[in-house]
Amino acid sequence: MSGGGLRRQLLRMGRAASWTAEASRIRFFALLAATTVAVLAVCGHLLASASFDGRAERSADRWPQVTEAGAGTGELLWKATVATVADRQYDVVYIEPRTADAPLPPGLSRWPGPGEAVLSPALGNAHPEVRHEYGKPVGTIGAAGLEAPGEYFVYVRPSAERLDPSSMVEATGFGVSWSPPLGEHLYNFGPGEFRWAYLALVGLPAGLFVVIAARVGAAARDRRTAVLTALGASTRARAWFTLGEAVVPVALGGLLAALAVVPAFVSDIPLPGVDFVLYRPDARAALGALLVATLAVPSAVLGAVVLLQPAYRPGRSTRPTAWRQRREWTLWLFPLALFGTVQGTGLAPYDLRLPVLATGSVVTIALLPGVVGAVVAATGPAMARAGAARGRIGMLISGRRLAAGARPVARLVAAVVVAIGLAAQGQIAISLFTEMSDRADAMEEHLGTSVLRVSTTMDTRSADVVAFERALGSGTGVLAVRRDPRKDRMDLVASCPVWRGLGLPCPNTATALRTTRHPGLARAVELERSVGVDLYAATGDVARAVRTTEDPVLMVLADDGRELSTAWVHRTANEHLAMATKVTVFAGTGTLSGSGEGIAAQQWLELLSVAGVLVIVVVAGIGSVAQFVRAGRELGPVSVLTGDVRVYYSVSVWSLLVPVAFAVCAAVAVTWFVTTPLMASSASRLSALSAVGGAGLLCAAAMAWWGARTAAATGSVWRPRND
Repeated sequence: MSGGGLRRQLLRMGRAASWTAEASRIRFFALLAATTVAVLAVCGHLLASASFDGRAERSADRWPQVTEAGAGTGELLWKATVATVADRQYDVVYIEPRTADAPLPPGLSRWPGPGEAVLSPALGNAHPEVRHEYGKPVGTIGAAGLEAPGEYFVYVRPSAERLDPSSMVEATGFGVSWSPPLGEHLYNFGPGEFRWAYLALVGLPAGLFVVIAARVGAAARDRRTAVLTALGASTRARAWFTLGEAVVPVALGGLLAALAVVPAFVSDIPLPGVDFVLYRPDARAALGALLVATLAVPSAVLGAVVLLQPAYRPGRSTRPTAWRQRREWTLWLFPLALFGTVQGTGLAPYDLRLPVLATGSVVTIALLPGVVGAVVAATGPAMARAGAARGRIGMLISGRRLAAGARPVARLVAAVVVAIGLAAQGQIAISLFTEMSDRADAMEEHLGTSVLRVSTTMDTRSADVVAFERALGSGTGVLAVRRDPRKDRMDLVASCPVWRGLGLPCPNTATALRTTRHPGLARAVELERSVGVDLYAATGDVARAVRTTEDPVLMVLADDGRELSTAWVHRTANEHLAMATKVTVFAGTGTLSGSGEGIAAQQWLELLSVAGVLVIVVVAGIGSVAQFVRAGRELGPVSVLTGDVRVYYSVSVWSLLVPVAFAVCAAVAVTWFVTTPLMASSASRLSALSAVGGAGLLCAAAMAWWGARTAAATGSVWRPRND
């Protein structure tokens, strides 16, 4: 037979075996699913990279082309500030044309009038209360002026009374060639952080899926490969046979993944659980790379399927090899990876700590199943001797099966180990941001909005404090906050009517505030005292304090202690005090500006962790089913000889429950050490590991029960055959 004819015959034989051999259907669907997941994982990374690049380019297009201050060549004035709504940060840009033909910012069809504001559609729709905070709303920002459709962004043209040219820069137009510090990408997961988290939480499970799928039903295929070798098949011939067996499911998996990516080219796709929209133009920009990925990844999967088959050499025995005789050189890498991750992270430069930690964690967790398999295999002979001495058939059979090799055990526990490692690290990393968010939320809930802090870095020499107080309405007091950095005290300056409205006497000299009937002010006094700062009440002119103080700070509170509307106070402050103001819950020496970046990171980690764990669950299910079917066929003769199906449950306990439970404990212990460089509290780490470890033990029990049931069902239909 010619070379081409032989290859076609081997491909046909492989395709036939892919649907008729032992565990062939499980392997077929495993390869299909693994290829789909691998292609989607690579495409997801490419789409994310294209999205990051597209956002940076659109942000650069709206950054001003700044001219030298005072040169008189600028056609417009420009100033960017940051605001927060519902724990999400966004940019507010103040603009003012200096010439009649001044270039428009991207996304605007005309210049807004003085005192008018233009909001992005997403901000206006999600938070209607923000629409009037910066002035009269007119229109919305077009897509050309936004990083993505879901971005929060505001253009404001201040009124003539509040315009502060000294704080703004002069510009001749828009568009720069570098990435500016403006836009939604600053307050989201950055490209570097995303890539390392994606590698650890999605890339590792996808790679594990390919490895497990390639070795599903390995026992029967290894016997078939040994037969082909005995018949004189060369390495190349065996490779063609393996390709014929895997090409159909791999091709179908690549096709399914390609179809799953198509919607990204048709419409904008909001990602679940995060404030992020995959913009259609960014997806189309990555079309070439995505096409390459949909072809290259299935090819790589086929290559892995071929390379992961055992190599049989002429004259070499095909009998199983004891684990002691195998050169498990990868086991020596595990302690090096563990030590390097824990110690190397602290020794690495600050900018490289996250890459070192992510890479070390991935390598350590990937090597751990092999270590667990070797340890369990080493205990196999002792388990077999104990079973023989006590007359326990299940223990005897399990010990001998485990002693036959570490690799089947490693494949069995790999999914559980990786799932626990990823889930625990994800939960511990999330706890870092959750703790910060919970502290901010608790403080804000404790203080409420009955006491607000109004601050600005703009020129306040023309501030109309009287009009500000009048606009807030009767029953609302305004106090100036004056802090002496040389003293642990803070003076609150207000007029006598304000102090009397708060139920306090009008102080002739600065008097320490000890007790007050105003609940919000009492909480502020308590908060400041907890950090060693005393509040003092003083009588004075608030308007004079605002106009003469650099970066003034005001305290706004209602006489009756009711909650105030931050949106209303912000709008009033922008109208009467300064071009740009900031209103937050009063925290005296600081502000509670929210935890937007931490919450964004927490949401991304939760999304990636869920995606990775879902992949691992599928991996564990497929790998376990294959092992159960094999166990049922191997133990079929035993059940016939003993006449008792309970042997399946006994074997399942010792060969499934015990190894998986040991793997869970090992994964928890290793994860504890690997996460040491994270600045999470011991309580948070212990809580996360306890929850994940408990879930892992429940999973081990479920796998043991499921394995016994499946093996019993498979063994019940076992018949002797010449295999």
